[in-house]
Order: sequence, then structure tokens, then C-alpha cells
Amino acid sequence: MHRRPSRRPGRPERAPLARRLTLALGLVLAVAAGAPAGAAVSIYAPPEDLAARAALVVEGTVSASRSGYDPQTGRLATYVTLDVSAVLRGPAGLERVVIREPGGRFGDLGHAVDAVPVYAPGERVLAFLEVAPDGALRTCGLLFGKFTLVSTPDGPERARRDLARAGLIGERRPASDIEEFSAGELRALAAGVAPVAATAPAFSAVPPEFGRLLWDGAHGGAGGAGSDLSTGTTGGGSKPGGTVGGSDPGLEFVPMSATDPVRWHEADSGTPVSVNVDRARDPLGNPQLAVDQMVRAMDAWTNVPEARLQLVAGNTSVNYLATGNGSPASSFPPYNIILFGDPYNDITDPSGCSGTLAIGGYWYSTASRKTINNRAFWGARRLYVIFNNNFGCFLGNPDNLAEVAAHELGHGIGYGHSTVFDAIMRASAYGNRGPRLGDDDRDGAHCHYPHTLTVTAPNGGEDWPAGTQQTITWTATAEAGPDPGVVDIEYSVDDGATWQPVATGETNDGAYPWTVPDTPSTLARVRVIRPNLVSPTPSPYPSACSSDAGDAPFTISPSTPPVAGTVPDGASATAPLTLAPATGGQITLSWGASCSGEYDDHAIYEGSLASLAGGTYDHQPVTCSAGPDLSETITPAPGARYYLVAPLAAGREGLLGTDGAGTDRPASGAACAPRETGSCR
Repeated sequence: MHRRPSRRPGRPERAPLARRLTLALGLVLAVAAGAPAGAAVSIYAPPEDLAARAALVVEGTVSASRSGYDPQTGRLATYVTLDVSAVLRGPAGLERVVIREPGGRFGDLGHAVDAVPVYAPGERVLAFLEVAPDGALRTCGLLFGKFTLVSTPDGPERARRDLARAGLIGERRPASDIEEFSAGELRALAAGVAPVAATAPAFSAVPPEFGRLLWDGAHGGAGGAGSDLSTGTTGGGSKPGGTVGGSDPGLEFVPMSATDPVRWHEADSGTPVSVNVDRARDPLGNPQLAVDQMVRAMDAWTNVPEARLQLVAGNTSVNYLATGNGSPASSFPPYNIILFGDPYNDITDPSGCSGTLAIGGYWYSTASRKTINNRAFWGARRLYVIFNNNFGCFLGNPDNLAEVAAHELGHGIGYGHSTVFDAIMRASAYGNRGPRLGDDDRDGAHCHYPHTLTVTAPNGGEDWPAGTQQTITWTATAEAGPDPGVVDIEYSVDDGATWQPVATGETNDGAYPWTVPDTPSTLARVRVIRPNLVSPTPSPYPSACSSDAGDAPFTISPSTPPVAGTVPDGASATAPLTLAPATGGQITLSWGASCSGEYDDHAIYEGSLASLAGGTYDHQPVTCSAGPDLSETITPAPGARYYLVAPLAAGREGLLGTDGAGTDRPASGAACAPRETGSCR
């Protein structure tokens, strides 16, 4: 469910708790009648409201909770048998009722609904019930209408309401998810508050289809053999081995059930999920404008660059009621559908501008299971969104309609409520926001619908010398939206045990020029990742829900520094070092290129001919940066002088040529740079 939040100034936001993957949720709006702008309240269903709306209020013990499939209508629901011990409102002498709640599982067909009450066999309850259009009983206000009765050793009996799956309740939200009341007070409300309806509607203590339900075995529509579901259900009932809608307060998002998370596997092949729209009964009074808002909502999910899921509008002029299939919230629909105006009366009508705005969910199959990011998912088969009627006060605004649609479609593709403030999947509606997703929404889409990244170079076996320029390349599955997104690039020299950054926030264009670091290794790897936006990421999801590393290690070999070499000296026959007079008493030295083409500068030295004649080299630097060209004008020192030129490369100095005996001339005592080894001559 999704509620419009209170706008009371200064109200603190709840800290992020758990986002819950769910299969069908409602969006709730509660606004005080006559309240001034900016002072809305978000009380959805206090006990007083339930007492005013309920047709029947009973106490009893749950004797069974089972999923049942109606072969005549295709309805799949959970049927809760309640042995009545007291009738607080309704006909006297009522001994047993069967409550029908949406959601359940039969064979390999599943339909689960969040925010419905969970009735456990053996549990004593006080239940506010309302009448469905076909006369069956259902819990009034979804999970708000069911209270567990608890005896206390030294006090009056208590009635507890579990709101753990209710999301943000607004001003009425208790400090704990378990809200507790006096059982006596609830009994008094049931007896003392007059129902809104002047005449109690007729109801059936047992749903009309109950006698023909299939509880186990196979049926054609479900797609094969089923299993005995008499002990539990995925939706409204209890199921051994997992909780429905349970949350872990230490995580950002977890599946609704540890055993039954669901996603659309079509996304992995790039196949779009097509959603039809029945434009009748639209709340804007403008069918095309309403359809446009549905497209905006679909685009919001499609354009998440980290996710591969595509939601596209199919037939936007379909007449769903003409199919004769019944509500998609009850029976498996023939296609994905968005309905306006609650045509099947699935949602309690609003009171003024208060009530349920919309519900959204999906059907799934247990015939196909796929593991994505360490989580195993069943395959979704249908999604639906149903908007309530008479809600022009909120849904009459196009941005609000698009926001609610994006939220409910989020349920249809597998996400639950978030308590992160900026999330579109937050349980409270923002209003005037439009279908803008937050980082938390994007992470959910990323982790359940990741793109495939594939590193193509280095992919194993390459030898990349340190200091050389190489290109890291990768491929990624095509983006459905206009934003290619970004990636981080990292490298390892210990076969992936640890990683070091190469680039952060790099455009996801498939190539990155990299100067290989001077970290020699035969166990080097490169990986490309799309890290999640919100940290930390809950287990078992990785911190980057899409990534790839090279298939095998490559080698970073030690760097080979450039060679400075030797310039031809004055004895050279081809390009000797020469001197020529310049203006102002200066001289110009000119020389030939070094035997190496890798030099980047030159050093010029000057010494005394008298010292040299005595067998001593005393040359000192005139300049340590004569540039890469082959001439330099200098001012000579007085007296007879000799000059030597040394090439430079990468901070190393080449040779100064050889003397008459063929011996390398010595480096200056104040050399411009260390002398290289392995120089050419």
C-alpha cells in the first residue's frame, strides 16, 4: 500500500528500514475533510473507522487457512476458516465463517498480495469484516481489520494489530509495528459505533464458490501438477518455512518471501513487458491524457540505466471488461492490464478524499526459476494496476496519477515499499512529484534486472608492459532508455583478492584508455562494475549488481624505460657536434640526433681544455633542459673550453660519447640526471 504522508511541519522522517518485495499492494490516501492546505493527515484505518464500516464483527479461532482455485471462474484466493466464539455485530448464533482474502498458490500458479492479514491456524482473533460484491466475507481495511487476541496473566485481554507490512501510516503510526489495544475497548466500539450503511448487506458465511474449489492436484490453467496447499499459502495465509512480507530492519530491500521472490525473466533477453490500458473511467476526464501518464510511469522504470527491464504500452484502447475474465485481482488475466475506476469493486469506495487510491500486483509461475545476483526468482506471468473510483481530488492531477502509476507498476514488476525518503516506492504518496524514481528504486531495479557486462580486453593471457598505453574494452547489453549510465573500472594484481581503482563514474561506452601501472604481476585482472547507488547493499546481493572481470589473469610486465642514447660527438663523420659564433659574444651549438628516437631533452656541459689536456674531465652543466631540438645558443665561460651534449629520456641521461681510446666519457660530477644503463652508441 501507499499512503499520502502528513505535511505537519517538523515531522521527522523514519530512518530507512526494509524495502519489501511484494506481489500486490494498495496505495492509500487519507486527507482530513476541510483541513487547510499543507495540513493533511494520513490516518487510514483506526479502529473507529473499521467499526463504522464493518458489516460483521466476530471473535473466534482460526481452524484452517488454505489456498483454493475455482475452476469455474479462475479465481485463486486464500480461504480462512474461523470458528466463531462471539458475534459482536451480526446475526446471533453464527458458529463458523470462511473469510476470503486475495492471493494464494495452486499448482505452479501463484498470486500473492501484500497488506492482507495473515491468519495462522490456532490463532484467536477479533475480525472486522466487510462484504464483497458476491456476498463473500473479507477483512475490512485489509490488515487493519484483523486483531490477534492475547491473554495477559495479570490484566485484561489485549488485541494486537501487526502493522509490520503496512508501510508508513502517518500521524497514527505507533512507535512499534505491533499496535496494541484493550480487547474490551474494541468490543465496545463494535457495539457502540453505528455502521455507515443503514442496512446491513446480505452476506454468505461461506463464499459461494467454496464447494467447487480445488485444494490440490492439477488443473489446465495452472499449467501442470500442483501440491497439497492445505497447510499454507504464499499470500493471505501462513506457509511453513518463510514469512510473508517480513522485513529485516538492517537491510534496504528484501523479498516478500524467502521462498517466493518474483521477477520478469523476459528482461534478460531484451524482450519488453507490454502493458495494455483500458482508458474507460479515467480520473482526468481526458482518456488520452490519462494514457500519457501511464506511459510516463512505464518510461520511468524503462529508463533506469542500470536495469535491463523494459515496460512498454501495448493496446491503450482495450476493453478489458469485454473479455469476461473477471478482475485481474481475482483471476489470472489474459494480458497485463491497467484499469481505471475500480470496475470490479475490488477496492473499498473512498469516503470524501480518503481511502485506497489503487492496487497493483502480479501473477507468477513456479514452473520457471532463475538465480540473479545470488537470489532465486520465480517467473512473473501477468501484472495489473487497478485505480479506485471517485478520487479526482488526488488522481485528477496528471503528475499525481503518473506518480501513483509508477508506484503500482513497481509492485507489478516485483518491488515492495521502501522507507527511503526519496523513493517512488515509499509507502506514502508525495503529490505533485510525477513518476521520478529515487536511488533506492534504481538499486532495486538494478539488482533484479541487471545488464550483462562482458570484459573483452584484457581477458586473460595478455602481456601489458607497465607504463604503456592500453585500452580496456567491454560490451554491455543495449540500454532501452537514452542514458547509457556509468561504470567503475578496477584492477587487481592478486587474481581478484583485492582491487584498486582505475576510473570512477566512467561513461558506459565500452572503452577506456589506461596507462598500465608499474605493478608487475602474472595474476592481474581488470573488472568493470556498476556499483549500487545506496550503501550498504543487503545480503545476498553484491555491492555491484552488474559486473564482469576478465576470464583469466593477464601479465603486467616490468616497465622498459625509454633509451636516451648518445648524440654524435665532434668526431662524427655524419652529424658532428659543431660550434658557431652568435651575436653578443654567444655561440650556437648544433648536433645530430641520438641513436635512440626516445629522447625528450638534452643537457649541455662545458669544461676547461687545460684540464682535459692534463687528463681530467671537469665539465659542468650549462643547461639541463636544452629541449628536444638539436641546437642551443649559450654564453661561453672565459678561456679555452670544450662542450659535451647528452640526450635525456624519462629522467635518465644518455652517454657523452667516447674518447680517442674508445672509452665512454665520464658523467659530470654535477650531472643533470642519473646515467642510464643499456644505452645505444
